[in-house]
Amino acid sequence: MGDLGSIDDAFDAALNLEESHIDEGWEDGLREGEKLGLIDGREVGFAKGFEIGQEIGFYSGCHAVWSRCVGEDPGCFSERARRGIAAFGDMLRSFPIDDPLNEEILETLNQVRGKFKTVVALLGMHHEYNDAVGDQPTVTF
Repeated sequence: MGDLGSIDDAFDAALNLEESHIDEGWEDGLREGEKLGLIDGREVGFAKGFEIGQEIGFYSGCHAVWSRCVGEDPGCFSERARRGIAAFGDMLRSFPIDDPLNEEILETLNQVRGKFKTVVALLGMHHEYNDAVGDQPTVTF
């Protein structure tokens, strides 16, 4: 019986060895996946952050031009358009550009996009600010 016990022990060791290698491989893969996921997440986050910053910069530039027009000639736009421009500026100033962890940033961005479209409509500038490329407006000359 001593020989039978040692054979069983050898098989148990072989089975445990395979299971331990599978577990070890799983843990290695998990660690490597987490590391690569972190790297990929940073790259995607940087790219998306750049896109959002670029879009908010575009809107800020439009607001600056419109505000300057209103400042130099208050009668250049209707009262409703001037109120829309002012509200648009308030939205831009309150945009959480410095808080990338803000979970509502995309919702806020959609609100800014909507207000931009409203102001463009109030100004009668549909052709100048064509929404041809995705959600980002482009200026046509």
